[in-house]
Amino acid sequence: MDKINLLIHLLDDPDQEAFMQVSREILTLGIPAVEPLEEAWFNTNDLLTRQRIEEIVHSLQYEDLYSELSFWVESESHDLLRGFIIANRFHYPNLDAAKILADVNKLTRSVWLELNENLTSLEKIKVLNHVLFGVNEISGEIENSHIPEHFFLNNLLQSKHGNAISIGILYIIVAERLKLPIKGVDLAGNFITCFTHLPSDFEDGYKPVSEVKFYINPFARGAVFTRKEIQLYLEKTGIEPAESYFRPASNVIVLKRWCSQLLHAYQEHGMYIKAKELKSFIRILK
Repeated sequence: MDKINLLIHLLDDPDQEAFMQVSREILTLGIPAVEPLEEAWFNTNDLLTRQRIEEIVHSLQYEDLYSELSFWVESESHDLLRGFIIANRFHYPNLDAAKILADVNKLTRSVWLELNENLTSLEKIKVLNHVLFGVNEISGEIENSHIPEHFFLNNLLQSKHGNAISIGILYIIVAERLKLPIKGVDLAGNFITCFTHLPSDFEDGYKPVSEVKFYINPFARGAVFTRKEIQLYLEKTGIEPAESYFRPASNVIVLKRWCSQLLHAYQEHGMYIKAKELKSFIRILK
């Protein structure tokens, strides 16, 4: 702690080269340096020092997120809630992860209380849709869907409004926690989900033609549809069909899709620095 305080006191040196050396020293201390830096920011009125502290704090938080996301990609579970919280901290570095976890657990428990093993796959989806879109009134933002704020889980849980990708990811997160086999589908022009077959579906010698039972559109309050309707959508929009538009996507691909769409939203709203930094995140999601 004495070292970081000593380095902070040197941040008011007007010499840029001296500042760069001090900055590099602070960056080696990692994320524990953020709290004393923020305290120093509040305790000084020097604009140059404040600006330098802001730059260093941003760099520390960015490097920490980069490392966390890399670790998540290399992990075996690829828990979507964990990955989504990391990605959301890109825009909200001081995100309250504990509150998000509590809110998601509350939603999950509400669905769990109405589920039972005797329900069919479609009946389980009906329960999930009822709790998310009926009881909790989560709805899609149509007119302003490309505003960056609508991409983030904390905003969705608080306002009950989001775009197709944020609502879709929340839908998958709740399903994962309930052990429902719902995955994302990386459909061009629209993000949807699918309900995949369970091991029990393969009993008595039955072998499904596809690993997908049916498709779900969380943005349309959980509407259920078939492969044929995706084909009609692609024909109508003039999009060349690809097999990836029909099959389940990994959580890494889902998060990459979210980052790519957020990148375009940043660019549309002139947030070019954010967009540039986000490109580094996208490169991690291979």
